Amino acid sequence: MADLGPLKEPPKCEGDVELKDVSLYETGGDVQASFLTKNNVKLTITTRNVDDAIDLLADFKKGDNIFDTSKKQTITLVPITSDSEKTITFADAYLQPGLGFAPGGDDEPSDVTLVYICKPDATSGKPFTFGTSTEPTSPPSSN
Repeated sequence: MADLGPLKEPPKCEGDVELKDVSLYETGGDVQASFLTKNNVKLTITTRNVDDAIDLLADFKKGDNIFDTSKKQTITLVPITSDSEKTITFADAYLQPGLGFAPGGDDEPSDVTLVYICKPDATSGKPFTFGTSTEPTSPPSSN
């Protein structure tokens, strides 16, 4: 997958979960347990890299299976604030169709919003891994 930077804003992660409640048989009202039956993450990335983002979205055609394994991508969010922050990786991310485009104006660049559904890993059941700290490279100096 291509580097989607520069981003307009930090990525947003939202839980996309479903629970199954098990109630007490006699009363039908007292919940005895609540089981996680769906454990996805919705990841929204707004990028100013319009060309690469639109190329990704242009691959969709009517009738496509958006959760086909050939469409699976791995997305790693790398913090840029400090060396001690950790990366977060979504190994089973699937881009959702639909163009979210905002044209730039007043010397502001255009941006594209990409929405991914990140499914849990088949072995661990977790939709992401929280990695080790990174050491971002410093931008070249302008001497």
